[in-house]
Amino acid sequence: MPKKTLMLRILEFLKEYSGATIKDIAATLGISMSLARTVVYRLRNNGYIEKAGKGYILTDKGEWFVNKFGGPREENIEEVPREARSEEATHEVILTEEQEVEAEIKAQERKTTYPRTTEEPLTNLDEKIRQIEKEIIRIEKQVSSLRQELDKIREELKKAKTRSTKEKKNKKEEKGLPKPIMYINEAMNALGSMFNTLVYQGRIEVVGRLAVDKRYYEEFIKKFPLSIREAEKLPPLEKTLLEEMKRDARVILYAGKEYRLV
Repeated sequence: MPKKTLMLRILEFLKEYSGATIKDIAATLGISMSLARTVVYRLRNNGYIEKAGKGYILTDKGEWFVNKFGGPREENIEEVPREARSEEATHEVILTEEQEVEAEIKAQERKTTYPRTTEEPLTNLDEKIRQIEKEIIRIEKQVSSLRQELDKIREELKKAKTRSTKEKKNKKEEKGLPKPIMYINEAMNALGSMFNTLVYQGRIEVVGRLAVDKRYYEEFIKKFPLSIREAEKLPPLEKTLLEEMKRDARVILYAGKEYRLV
């Protein structure tokens, strides 16, 4: 039976003694720590074994390799005790076994298809990462668009608030007497500081004790000269205004027949 490669011997040993250290491998297989370390590192780098605590265990790829190429250990193989070898011979053995391991690994990598238990998940992970990155870009665009919409809404609200403030101000400025004719004290209580402003603007006519809406007052004085008979037919508010105008000397009774403006 042909002699097994050192790579296969180490893989079979790790299958039987999972978690064994480099020191365990070297001592059991009768090789130097340097050679054991070199082969173990190469096996690990090629995905046949992986670190587990202080030792090493087979990967799925390593399990597959042992199951396919492993078998009964060779019998009656005569080996020269290491201590009997010369330094040069030992060095040659080490180099030969290292080259054998390297050649075996490369040959199997070229010829054999094995389950890609490590590479495929990584490929899938890369694809997932790309999908996530695309999703993040899409979400960022949506967020940017929403921010622009929010800025527009804020601007519209700001404009609406400004318009509302102006309208309130205009309404306040346009506010006049609640009734066409009011006593001054009553009007001041209703309008507050706006009373004097409206008087200054000529929108309220002060007639004696009365505050009269300017437009109402102007329409009323168009009725003059006003006969006594017509005065008696005036509505209550206009009669009140006429009496205050007489008291304020704004009208006079002419020839006992009609009221005239002074």
